[in-house]
Amino acid sequence: MEVEGDLKSVTVRRSRGKWTVEQRERMVRESAQPSASVSEVAQRHGVRANLLSMWRRQAGVAAPVKQRVSTAVRFAPIQVQRPSAAEGVIEIDVSGGCVRVRGIVDGAMLREAVATLR
Repeated sequence: MEVEGDLKSVTVRRSRGKWTVEQRERMVRESAQPSASVSEVAQRHGVRANLLSMWRRQAGVAAPVKQRVSTAVRFAPIQVQRPSAAEGVIEIDVSGGCVRVRGIVDGAMLREAVATLR
């Protein structure tokens, strides 16, 4: 039988439950390295990542923590101004006439104007 290519890239599939304790421990140790990825270690050994994760939990190995680059949060200074009241005119045409409110109108004034229509 002739084999072409690199044998390191060949993945050997094992049937269920054939991993020895030593093999499991080696995979768990490998996956516990700071730069290791559970899925990459599992794929390299022909194991599903969820199975390797279960072995890690059983061994008491914490999930790998990705190191975050610490950057200081900066806020841009802003100024909030209260909107100025704009003068205007509100006209309400009704069958009996017209109600016209001029100037700065607030909610209470508008309610009084509408109440006069009733």
